[in-house]
Parts: sequence; structure tokens; C-alpha cells
Amino acid sequence: MTNATRVYALTMTKPHETLGLEQPFIRQITKDSSVARFALLWALIFGLGLTYIGFVTASSAQSFQLRDAQQRVDKLQSQSRALEMQVAQAGSIDSLSKRAQGLGYVAVTGVQTISAPGHSYAFAR
Repeated sequence: MTNATRVYALTMTKPHETLGLEQPFIRQITKDSSVARFALLWALIFGLGLTYIGFVTASSAQSFQLRDAQQRVDKLQSQSRALEMQVAQAGSIDSLSKRAQGLGYVAVTGVQTISAPGHSYAFAR
């Protein structure tokens, strides 16, 4: 068996050389400060514009969610009022007496009370 070794040659090139520039882009910009300021200003404006668009988009999505939640709250409040009305009608004296008569109970008439002076007790034997 022969040991075949492979040799790889790796050539390193700098990014600005690959693009055909004499020196890196940042060095070219910083050499002429007016161009650097102009580019920085436009980059700042562009970044702030993107941030503003992001905030507007997020807030509009949240406003739709808030409107949907408010509609659900309004619907639930109206259902709650309707249920409270049903409970009040079901708990009224007329409704309860009709239900009691339907179950076979008889209305009590001629109720007599006993007033016991002092402390009297009655025990069943």
C-alpha cells in the first residue's frame, strides 16, 4: 500500500480584494468625512423609517385585537344582563308561588303566633 497524501492549498483573499477594491469600504468612507456623514445620516434615516413602520404595523395589529376583545366584552355583558333578568324573574314571589302550587303545595292562611314572655322552651318527648 502506498500512502498517498493530498496537499490542499488554500488561498486567502480579503473581501475588498475579491470585490476589486483598493482598500476596505469603511476606510474609503472614513477617508472622506463628508461622504461618511452623508452615508451615516441616510443609514440612520432608513433605520428609523423601518423602526417606525414596524411599530405602526404592530400597533395596528394590536388595535384589531383590542377591538375584537371589546366586542366580546360587550356581547358577554349583554348576555350577563339577560341572565340577570331571567334570575330576577325566576326568583320573584309570583313565579315561586306558581312553582310551589305546581308541585302540590298549598298556600298557608290564618297564621297564628304565640308570644312567650321570658325564656320558655318546648321539648318533644
